[in-house]
Amino acid sequence: MLVGLQGSGKTTTAGKLANLLRKQGKNPLLVACDVYRPAAIKQLQVVGGSLNIPVFANEASKDVVHIAKQAMNIAISKLNDVVILDTAGRLHIDEELMQELQNVKQGIRPHEILLVVDSMTGQDAVNVATSFNENLGIDGVILTKLDGDTRGGAALSVKKVTGRPIKFAGSRRKIK
Repeated sequence: MLVGLQGSGKTTTAGKLANLLRKQGKNPLLVACDVYRPAAIKQLQVVGGSLNIPVFANEASKDVVHIAKQAMNIAISKLNDVVILDTAGRLHIDEELMQELQNVKQGIRPHEILLVVDSMTGQDAVNVATSFNENLGIDGVILTKLDGDTRGGAALSVKKVTGRPIKFAGSRRKIK
């Protein structure tokens, strides 16, 4: 389950992660759990299509827990051994976002919750990481956009405040 603020790079990261796992012999399924941002589902479908990785979306539902559970059933029936949930973000941390993510966590019990953090966020990334970790119990962090004007200085701080590892670092929007 990928979590983070809006614009942090969750959708692109979902594609990169799925592609990496496929190269390792896995059969991933991408799941569109952002039912709020305009074109979020389409963006994930484009990412999945460009990589030839299946994407599950239910555009008729706004119930993210229901969508995630449907995706798990689809994954079982289609023999997908990895499910990557691309969840909604917000421009800031709010109770509604955290409650929705907690509901998904309780509903499907993901193996890992990875916080996607835009490295250009700077030291505010510490506040973001602290909040997500306290509310969800993240398992690791993925830093994105390290090819920008930043040096990723927040990485050490994020690791320190969460006690969780930086599992991946992204440096380009290009997925392949």
